[in-house]
Amino acid sequence: IGPFGNPPPNGEANGGTSSWKFVDSGNVNQLKGDFSITNHSDYHFELGAIHFDARGLANPTTSPNTLELRYLATPGELINATSDSEVADLTLLYTNTWTARGVENISLVLEPIIGSVSRIPPGKKASFRFVWSGNTGGGNVQIDNVAFSGVFKDQNNGFVSIDPTDDPRPIPEGPNIIVMIPDDQRWDATSFMQDSIESRGRVARFPWLSNPVKQTPNMDRLSSEGIHFNNAFVVYSICSPSRATMLTGQYPHLHRVTDNHTHFPATATTYATLLQETGYATGYFGKWHMGTQKNRPGFDTAVSFEGQGTYFNTEFFDESGRSLFTSSESDWVDDVSTEQAKKFITAQHAAGRPSLTVLGFKTPHQPWTPPARNRGLFSSDTAVAVPNLSVPPPFAPRANGGSSQSQLRDYMRTVVGIDQNVGDILAHLDDLQIADNTAVIFISDNGFFRGEHRLGDKRSAYEESLRIPLMIRYPAGQSKPLAVDPIALNVDVAPTILELAGVPVPESMQGRSLVPLMTGSTPSDWRESFIFSYNIDPEFPAAAVVPHLGLRRADGLKLVNYSDDSSWNELYDASRDGDPYEINNLYSLPERADDLAAMKRELVQTTERLGFMKASGFSMKPQGASWSVQGADASLFKIETSSDLIDWKVVGTFEGGGTPTRLSLPIPGFSSSEVIEGNASDYVLAEGSPVTAIRGFETLRVGSIPSAGGRDAVLIFELPVLGNGMEIALAELELHVVRTFAQWDADLWVLGIKDDTTPILEYSETPTGNPAVLKLEDAIFDYSTSNSGETVTSNPLSGITQYLQNFYEENSSYAGGKYLFLRVNSTADIGVNDQRYAITAAENPNIENRPKLNLFYRPLGSSPRKQSFRVRYGRIGP
Repeated sequence: IGPFGNPPPNGEANGGTSSWKFVDSGNVNQLKGDFSITNHSDYHFELGAIHFDARGLANPTTSPNTLELRYLATPGELINATSDSEVADLTLLYTNTWTARGVENISLVLEPIIGSVSRIPPGKKASFRFVWSGNTGGGNVQIDNVAFSGVFKDQNNGFVSIDPTDDPRPIPEGPNIIVMIPDDQRWDATSFMQDSIESRGRVARFPWLSNPVKQTPNMDRLSSEGIHFNNAFVVYSICSPSRATMLTGQYPHLHRVTDNHTHFPATATTYATLLQETGYATGYFGKWHMGTQKNRPGFDTAVSFEGQGTYFNTEFFDESGRSLFTSSESDWVDDVSTEQAKKFITAQHAAGRPSLTVLGFKTPHQPWTPPARNRGLFSSDTAVAVPNLSVPPPFAPRANGGSSQSQLRDYMRTVVGIDQNVGDILAHLDDLQIADNTAVIFISDNGFFRGEHRLGDKRSAYEESLRIPLMIRYPAGQSKPLAVDPIALNVDVAPTILELAGVPVPESMQGRSLVPLMTGSTPSDWRESFIFSYNIDPEFPAAAVVPHLGLRRADGLKLVNYSDDSSWNELYDASRDGDPYEINNLYSLPERADDLAAMKRELVQTTERLGFMKASGFSMKPQGASWSVQGADASLFKIETSSDLIDWKVVGTFEGGGTPTRLSLPIPGFSSSEVIEGNASDYVLAEGSPVTAIRGFETLRVGSIPSAGGRDAVLIFELPVLGNGMEIALAELELHVVRTFAQWDADLWVLGIKDDTTPILEYSETPTGNPAVLKLEDAIFDYSTSNSGETVTSNPLSGITQYLQNFYEENSSYAGGKYLFLRVNSTADIGVNDQRYAITAAENPNIENRPKLNLFYRPLGSSPRKQSFRVRYGRIGP
């Protein structure tokens, strides 16, 4: 509970505590203050009584002073009205008038007064108001120790009383599991690594982390007492995709969180959901960072914050996204998260139930604000120079980031801060005597540059970005403390946790359990390489790093293919005895041609095996070809064609969607064309039940407005009659669009062909399963669409061509009068956020910008004798 002003009380709220003082300011004779109780449980809470201490501090010269307590409304949101006329109820619960100083200890039974409304549903609030009144002149009253008592009721079982702490699930036999995830911690940002890094062919950049004092003794304990993975990497070096990869055991191109603004799917299978099903208590604390998502799928309990959060004054939410509290100006966020995690561990230990605890640190993410206790550290220390500080990447020759020594010192001060948090957790396990039966996993979401390659972030393909600290300590499950060399990846976290808990690993997970390595045994088929990738993040489109796809082998060879320009491609020998700082690009050296060819073959094989890029179901007809192609979500690909397998021509590019998509493959050449104007009956589909179609707009909105939910745009075209002896070679949709704040893609779908223009009510967010509704193109609009307006055409590879070819082939005697319905809709539920694409409609007075369907024709049977196609990663370059 906490006080909220209505209007704000002219007194003290005391930092949100239950002590509250109303003080007459000298010209006000009535003051009001509203407060509420929120039900954060999954059951109804029946209010039994309200308790508080009321202290009347009456001024004898201006008494009497009167205090009232009123009930405001039926359970709902907190009343914060500006006048009594906005309040549904003002039931009087209590009143007292003081003529002298005194204290009353009040306990009011509520049900007889407010009846059935005393029952608060899950997620709802009951609101109350204190009213103080008296003569002006300095009187006041103080409220202390406000509390409620009551009983939880099971709404699914006749509202019988229930103890919400009872858990009917069976108690599994697995160990406790703790996962600690720092944000942006480099692989070498521990004392342990600074002491040992020279044996890896590198220079200790931060020797002052280890000498004269070990500044990370608790992370060092995990390395020296547990399993330290010498070659741990991420497969996608950015926060949200990496965290989703840990949860799902899948690469980002399949789980589809490929940027920092996408919410994690609530229906995804994760190690948390699977442990939850087996009876584990699951808790998430601290940083989650999947866009602005507030709920925590798979976790029974959460005390977490939205997005990046802040180092101080952080609002925390529960597992359903309901606000819990806001930390103070002096409480460092990772200290708060750690204390909440400790409480959860204690509670589950007391209940005798094994627990999964995930503790997400904000540290050491910028702005690198350390706790007060560490602000004096490293005041005169600087980083030691390394050879690649002056070697920029080929895609950013003018890069000049990450060199600030003051930022570096703050970065390391925050690292020391969470080391102290790690120590608190380890000490807590010792105090509870459960350390031996608790697996502690420490893993960063990505690496971080501090000036290497003149970069200052992550995202890139260099070692400083891909390498991460990874340690696992599980005394009861490891053979002995070990440092192991086989490649370990963040995609391995989920299967590792499941094997530790004795839960079968689903086939959907692409990682491998690290448990065999923890016992000193390396399976004979352990990976010798892995792929990694990065796409443009719409939240940071100007970031220096560009999209890439690469392969790194255990022997240190690394191949990087850049989507935007193949002249940037790189090949390095990053081994200890080779070129660990990745300075000498071997890509164009004749003597390394065999290595390059072998790496390319392995990259193609691995991408196909993992579903990053694969093709099947090629179909060839006289009027054209189609191909089922699966491309990694949000990655760019190109289709090339050739009639002799020597000269190849790019016929189109497409953005992958993570699932197979049938692409039209146009045969080059056409003899005539026709422009079909959009029909003035075009419309938008508005969210609701039922879905409604709205016509008459000059622009068709894809997205939302603040007062309503999402909407789709539907375009209508009357299909022409084909000329004698002609067929469609290519169909192209042409639209004029303006982007406003949208950081999501919009896809193109077909709803069907019919005899009139009455709306087809197929809304994207509530699909009916109609088989006639087909996706034609991923990302016809994306973050690169202009916010000042531009003409956008559908991809030559989109399914429009094939769809219309099939229609005319199946309706060879078509004589006109049918209408094609095309829908453009967002790829995400953007709620009521003011984000949208605005398409110029067919009724717009600007004729030139109205929707058009461009049809290109050729004579029947004019296809070449042989045509070959291939799909390649990237969009530019040979």
